[in-house]
Amino acid sequence: MDRYIPFILLPIVTFGVINYLKRKNKYSPLKKRTLFIGMFAWFITEMGRSFYRPYIYSHNINDYFVADTIGNSFGTVTALFMIITLAGKGDKSDWKIFAIIIPGLLFYELLNLTGKTSVDINDMIATLIFGCVSAFIYYLILNKYPG
Repeated sequence: MDRYIPFILLPIVTFGVINYLKRKNKYSPLKKRTLFIGMFAWFITEMGRSFYRPYIYSHNINDYFVADTIGNSFGTVTALFMIITLAGKGDKSDWKIFAIIIPGLLFYELLNLTGKTSVDINDMIATLIFGCVSAFIYYLILNKYPG
């Protein structure tokens, strides 16, 4: 049952964010697109964690670390676009969010050094790659739908 909880939360969070943005009068075409990307990335992340990863692990399939890094890859996209949706202003100051969140996610991964698990370099690479891809996508969206 716990596999399905994120999928139950997905529409609730989406409607909550939309209502919040409408109350603040910030529900613009830019915010609609960033919200869609954030929610879609969250959906992909949870599909990967809940169904794809267990299937790959149980059948010993080599998928070139996709199952291992799905949380960091699409999770990075989710974090960036949801924060941009809620806190972004739709201008150049939004790049500060990228400059804070991506290193913050890398630092979070490095915190594994203090525990019993080791740092997964593949997760760090996935965070960097998908952080850069997210920045590029946001750049394209911001040029088409400013503020």
